[in-house]
Amino acid sequence: MAPFPKLVFLPFLLLLLLLSSIFSSGSAAPLLTRPPPRIRRDAPPTPLTLQAQQQSFSTFTLSPLLLLPQSTIQPLPSIPTTCALHNSPTPQSECPTYFEAANVTYDDCGDAWTVCRCSTADLSMDGAVEQLGRVPVGLRRYVATVLVLPGGPAPRAYTLTDGEVHVFGDPGVDAWVHEAAHALDWATGSPHSGSEGWLGALAEDSCVPDVYSATSAGEDFAQVVVLKTYALLHSDTLPPGWTPDCMAHQLAYLAALPLFTWSTLFANTCAIEGDGADTFSRHSTPPPTLPTRIQPTFPPEAQTQTLPLAAAAAAAAPETNTGMGTESPPSGPKQDNAAAPPLRGGWQLALVVACGVVLSGSFLC
Repeated sequence: MAPFPKLVFLPFLLLLLLLSSIFSSGSAAPLLTRPPPRIRRDAPPTPLTLQAQQQSFSTFTLSPLLLLPQSTIQPLPSIPTTCALHNSPTPQSECPTYFEAANVTYDDCGDAWTVCRCSTADLSMDGAVEQLGRVPVGLRRYVATVLVLPGGPAPRAYTLTDGEVHVFGDPGVDAWVHEAAHALDWATGSPHSGSEGWLGALAEDSCVPDVYSATSAGEDFAQVVVLKTYALLHSDTLPPGWTPDCMAHQLAYLAALPLFTWSTLFANTCAIEGDGADTFSRHSTPPPTLPTRIQPTFPPEAQTQTLPLAAAAAAAAPETNTGMGTESPPSGPKQDNAAAPPLRGGWQLALVVACGVVLSGSFLC
C-alpha cells in the first residue's frame, strides 16, 4: 500500500488550531470580571418646567450644624488606579501634577474611605477629610473614592454612577452632601430620580427648591436631599424662605425612604440595621467601638408661604397690557447669587450627571 500523504492531515490540523484559539481565548471570562461602566450620565439632562422657590441655597448652610466624627488618615504607598486615570501632565487632566492618597477611617464606621488629593488642590487633605466627615453617616456610606482637585475660580463637583466623587476647589459642606445624595440616588443602579415614584412626585408638585434643581430630575433629587437634611435638624421644618406646600410630594418621597429619619441619617454607625439597612451601601462594617456623641437638633424654623421665584417676580412686576396677557419683568438689578456657569460642549453634557449653578455660588453635578 502506498504511504498515506502527510498533507491530508493539514486541513484537520488547521481546524483544530482554529477551534483551540476560539475556546482558549477567554473571550467570555473578561465579561465576568470587567468593572461596570464608570460614567457621569448616559444622556444629557432633561430640564424641569417647575418653578423655583429661590435662586440658590446661599441663605443657609449645613456646615456648622453637622457634627464632625474623629478620623484617622493612613497614607497609601501607591495611587489607586481609579485616581491615576485622572492624572497626566496635560492641561485637560483633572490633576496635571501628582496625587497623594490615603485611607480615611471615621470613628462611626469600620470601613475606610479612599481619598486622593491632587498636589495643587485648593483643599488640604485634612480639609477634605473634615468636609467628607460632616456628611451624615447615613449618606456618607454610599460614597466611594473621593478625588480632591484644583478648582480655579469656580468650585464645583460631580459624582459618577459608581459613587466616586470629584471635588474641584472648595465648594463647601452642602456640596458634599449634594454629591453624597447622587451616590445614594444611583446606589442600586436604578436611580431614585428616574423612578416612577419620583417622576410622579414632580408631576404632582408645582415647584422645586431652587434654580439649579430645575436642571434635571437627578439634580432636583440631590437638592431636595440637602433641604431634607436641614429639615431633620430643625424638627422637620425647612430653612427660612422655603415652603413645603408646592413640593410636598418630593418631600414625601424622601420621607418614605427608611434613610430619612433622624435616628438613621444621623446614626453613630454606618452599619445601619432594621428598616434603614440595605445591601447597596459601600461602607457597612460597624466601628470597633460605637461613638457616644449625639447629633444635636435645633429649634424649628418659622415656615413662610413664599411664592416660587417666577411667581414672586411676576407679582413684583409693574402691570402692562400688551394685548397678549404677558407681563414685564421686574425692574431693578438682577439678583443673581452666583455667576453663570461656562457653557459646556455637547460631549461633556453627554457625560455629566449634571453640572451648573449651585449651592452657595459653586458649581455642582
